[in-house]
Amino acid sequence: MGLRKQSASTGSALAFLLGNPVLNPAVLIFITGVLGWQFMLVRLILGAALVLGTATLANRLVADRVDVEVEDAPIEDARKGGLDLFVDWLKLLWWEIYTIVPGYFVLVLLLGAARAWLFHPGLTLAGGGVLVLIGLAIVGTLFVIPTAGEVPIIQTLMGFGLGAPAAAVLLMTLPAISLPTLFIVRSAFPRRVLLFAMLAVALTGLVAGLIVSLIPGFT
Repeated sequence: MGLRKQSASTGSALAFLLGNPVLNPAVLIFITGVLGWQFMLVRLILGAALVLGTATLANRLVADRVDVEVEDAPIEDARKGGLDLFVDWLKLLWWEIYTIVPGYFVLVLLLGAARAWLFHPGLTLAGGGVLVLIGLAIVGTLFVIPTAGEVPIIQTLMGFGLGAPAAAVLLMTLPAISLPTLFIVRSAFPRRVLLFAMLAVALTGLVAGLIVSLIPGFT
């Protein structure tokens, strides 16, 4: 949001949005230690392709310069100090609370309620074929998780029989983007860019699953 307010291009802001969770170095190390270096390479290579490719194409989507203005709380004069500065800070905080937090919590609660059965081990076991990979790509794109939260989720599901292709799908889609994220940044990007980002994440996850399914003995 800050990048867009400072007139950063759509592509660069989107690269920052996607790159932070997908290419986080600490998370890559975590993946290597928990899931193995093969999964880390999948995340690194396809993650870099996702971030760079999506950002580049996003700029082309808004090449006509038709863009959105980032909504912000009305502050009369930013060059203030003391009590006036604190009052302005409270105004900004209240604006963030009433414009973002209610919708965010509704989405998180709805997705959390659905997670109990969508991520049930019995529904995501190996051998489900391409349809299962497509379903997981969609689910993984929509759900919100904390940083590196996808790693223990995948580790647990693999303990119940989740196959490597399905794990690769979740590895790419769970951290990249989510409905709550889109809700928060909806005023910073054109709608078509956000829809394109969701599609790109889901497709990248599906590609990851298909690639892993073609590699014999992937662990």
